[in-house]
Amino acid sequence: MSVLPTIEEEFMLTGKAKLQVRPIAFLGENSGLAAQAAECANEQGSFWRFHDMLYANQGGKGSDAFSREHLQRFAVALNLDTAAFASCLGSGKYASMVADDTNAAQQRGVDSTPTVFVNGKEVGGSLEEMRAAIREGLGPGS
Repeated sequence: MSVLPTIEEEFMLTGKAKLQVRPIAFLGENSGLAAQAAECANEQGSFWRFHDMLYANQGGKGSDAFSREHLQRFAVALNLDTAAFASCLGSGKYASMVADDTNAAQQRGVDSTPTVFVNGKEVGGSLEEMRAAIREGLGPGS
């Protein structure tokens, strides 16, 4: 998301807004595993690096691009603690969270990523649309 650095600088670092990322699964069973893997990478402070690796290597629905083996290779490529990563992923500790977030997203009609909401309202992905929605949520004088 190329607008994120600007939104972060203008609103998040100033304490006016916060970002909540919810990895969800739309490309089949392995995409659920990929979302869990992103959370495991987050435990090592590498969510965004892993996120970028996933986007750069995604396949179509039902592909094996996010197989457990590929996800482990991504962890190696990013110099993560691979034992901790494998343990986290193998434990399934984020499986129910990803399933819950995916179900909630689908109930809201989300069918692609990234999808952005500001104060519960879906917003387009342009910088100006996000700025306007955030400022509207902050109220007058923001």
